[in-house]
Amino acid sequence: MPNRRRPPVAVLRTHAVPAAVAAISLAAALASWQYVRAAVQAQEVARFRERATAGTDALRDRMNAYVAMLRATRGFVEGTGGEPDRLGFRTYVQSIELTRYYRGIQGLGWCRALRPGEVGAHVTAVRAQWNPEYRVWPEGERALYSSIVFLEPLDWRNRRAIGFDMFSEPVRRAAMERARDTGDVAASGPVELVQEAGTERQAGFLVYLAVYARAPRSPEERRDLLRGWVYAPFRATDLLRSTLGDAPARTLGLAVYDGEAETPDALLYDDGTAARGAALTTAQRLEVAGRTWTVRHTATAAFVSRTDRALPALVLGVGAALTVLLFWITRSEVLARGRAEQDARRTAFLAAASQRLASDLDYRRTLPEVALLAAERVADVCVGCVVEPAGPLWFAGHRDPARAEAWLAAAAATGLDPQARTGMAAALSTGQPHEVDRAPDRVPFFAGSPALAARMREDRVDALLSVPLMVRGEPLGAITLLSAHGPFDAHDRALAEDLARLLGAAVDTARLTWRAQDAVRVRDEFLSIASHELKTPLTSLALQSDSLRASAGRGDAEALVRKSDVIRRSVDRLTRLVASLLDLSRINAGRLELELEPVDLAEVARDVVARFEEEAARAACPLSLEAPEPVVGRWDRVRLDQVLTNLLGNAVKYGPGRPVEIRVRADGDRALLSVRDHGIGISAADQRRIFERFERAVSRRHYGGFGLGLWIVREIVEVLGGTVRVESAPGAGSTFTVTLSRAPEPAAAHRTGAATTSPPPTA
Repeated sequence: MPNRRRPPVAVLRTHAVPAAVAAISLAAALASWQYVRAAVQAQEVARFRERATAGTDALRDRMNAYVAMLRATRGFVEGTGGEPDRLGFRTYVQSIELTRYYRGIQGLGWCRALRPGEVGAHVTAVRAQWNPEYRVWPEGERALYSSIVFLEPLDWRNRRAIGFDMFSEPVRRAAMERARDTGDVAASGPVELVQEAGTERQAGFLVYLAVYARAPRSPEERRDLLRGWVYAPFRATDLLRSTLGDAPARTLGLAVYDGEAETPDALLYDDGTAARGAALTTAQRLEVAGRTWTVRHTATAAFVSRTDRALPALVLGVGAALTVLLFWITRSEVLARGRAEQDARRTAFLAAASQRLASDLDYRRTLPEVALLAAERVADVCVGCVVEPAGPLWFAGHRDPARAEAWLAAAAATGLDPQARTGMAAALSTGQPHEVDRAPDRVPFFAGSPALAARMREDRVDALLSVPLMVRGEPLGAITLLSAHGPFDAHDRALAEDLARLLGAAVDTARLTWRAQDAVRVRDEFLSIASHELKTPLTSLALQSDSLRASAGRGDAEALVRKSDVIRRSVDRLTRLVASLLDLSRINAGRLELELEPVDLAEVARDVVARFEEEAARAACPLSLEAPEPVVGRWDRVRLDQVLTNLLGNAVKYGPGRPVEIRVRADGDRALLSVRDHGIGISAADQRRIFERFERAVSRRHYGGFGLGLWIVREIVEVLGGTVRVESAPGAGSTFTVTLSRAPEPAAAHRTGAATTSPPPTA
């Protein structure tokens, strides 16, 4: 099979022309002998300036990154209302991977601003939350205190700073006041950090960003609304070394001063490598969070020695360098034509893939077509999967349909083992492309995938590239390109990533479309149910009010009472319907609030049963309650009443003329509540769906209601950390059993309800 991914470039065109240019360049270098010394000197000056500027720019970029990180941290703290907790702050710092992406920083902290009357309560709260030894120090009376509450990572150095009042120290206070009054970042002058210990002490500085209770409109409001500061401490030597590298690895000496005066008191860092009397030196100004730094670059002995070479060596070196440079430039131009051809093929392939994906919303039909297209134009085999609720959806493409089926079977047999170290499973678990070359030599690597290893041997696959289908940071699936013609190059990897983005967007678009269609269907169903359920009691109210008016004219007191009862029941029904709609809204919005307190479940049951006696009597349903002893737990009384009301209402509705038994008992640390009726019962198929929104086991024509009661029961019980189940059979009645923990776990006890959504349709 020919190598379709990388068509060869003619050897003559690739090498002969660059070689001729190199020969001409070398001749020109020899003819320019007398100009070499001046050119070298000019080059050294330019090189020095370039490196000095690059060093300053690197430091500027690093500090800008820290400032951006501080602004993001302020956004996080403002999102907590200005009162982050330790777990949330630690989780946030871990999520931004401070030590990985922000090297050179000592930590990221939250410093709380405190008025004199707030210190005691603040210390008590922090001690109760996470640090029994917490205190604000140094002691003394001040008009405004500040205290370092959190400083992550909490290593031995940063632990020394917890509770320190930075506002008590003049240099830090000046920066903190500037940050407070401007609303912008503010760096301090040189200080010794409280984290310093031992003999390896370094100059340090801090960068602050104020956090307010709300957006201030004036400098006075900034002071009144101040909540605290997010800040970052820096050890200057650690910062400069992480940004520019260790001194032995550099050819320029570096010294950094705070301000424009290069005095010992203003010195932040000096690597001590500058050559004595060096002619090449430069001072550059750098603005850092409202302060001016002076960055002094000086040529080191290593740098200067490079310019002190014999003239012939310089001439030959420059000539050789120019020759090589021109050779590579010319060769790059020649190869650029080949890359342009590759880009054209890449564009054509992606356009064809886009056209096929756009032709049909159902990606189960279009993905195999795109895989075949990739196998024809990009690789030898293309295998992929999309993660679905029911299991992975596999697809494969090969020029030979039989081999495509074989690869599909091998991929499905291999599966998506989360412990797998290669292929699509690795790409899905890491969210990064995964590549394997020299595949035949690494078949033992696939020992856990015999079907895949067999296919690779048979088709002589020597490289594979797996890329996840990422959408909004989440993997929806992955594709794998397999080659029998050598490893993939950068062009192939870029094309694979473009294809993965295209497929991910197609899958995501289809799912969003299906979800929108499902939402429209649910809306239409709800409107249909609501119009029917609200119309029935309203019609009854209208008829009974007309009849009531006629009875009043006749003076029929008994008829007035009877019709008033009918109106009252219609109003009660409307009230229940509206309450169900309100609960639906709260649960969907995640605002089902709980008020936990000691509650006797038996007492709640007695209250509900007493309230239902009249309705049960009208339905000829004798009620019996078995609650021999109190069953006390921490629950929400109103929500428990609502659960039992819904269950008992269903029992009376679906079992008229038959008894209903309610039982409350304790089982160790659990409470059990059961409601049993002897009504129409529920089939096994219906039992799986009756706890969903708008779902019912019977027709609305015979029994009214929105189909929300049991769904609300399930949501409330789960928020309380419990479960609800049903045992029933058609014609044999139903028993609903609620199991509650008498001491709910905190996560369950304080959770708010949230709407549940069905998985997106797959067709």
